[in-house]
Amino acid sequence: MTVLYSLVDGKVTPYEFNKNLKIILVGVPGAFTPMCTNQHLPGFAKNLHELKKAGIDKVIFFAANDPSVMDAWNKLYGHPDIGVLSDHKGEFSKSIGEDVDFGPAYDWRTKRCAYLVENGEISKKFDNPFHEGILEEL
Repeated sequence: MTVLYSLVDGKVTPYEFNKNLKIILVGVPGAFTPMCTNQHLPGFAKNLHELKKAGIDKVIFFAANDPSVMDAWNKLYGHPDIGVLSDHKGEFSKSIGEDVDFGPAYDWRTKRCAYLVENGEISKKFDNPFHEGILEEL
């Protein structure tokens, strides 16, 4: 997969997907945007136990924001067991066809999306990228 970045001990680090984990990878247009902050991230945070019961080991969000912004967003609105990654250059979003141009005000962003990652590779795209849709589709 194309590189995504995380913040580890204050340093920006390329992220490597653990091949032994079953991961839900969730793309959002941006940290601190209304729907992402008030509905999407908190919905997953409140329902992590349901996803774990369904066999999911980890939930990871990614967006066009830089790693520090993603980390702060998760600390304020998410959960310590949710991972966040940065696609600040858009390489990953573009590689999977999940980039969208919001025009001059916002430029490009990641589309709202969700994938199942198994063995370090994308194995399924979910039709409904919110926690309830994923639980129905697992």
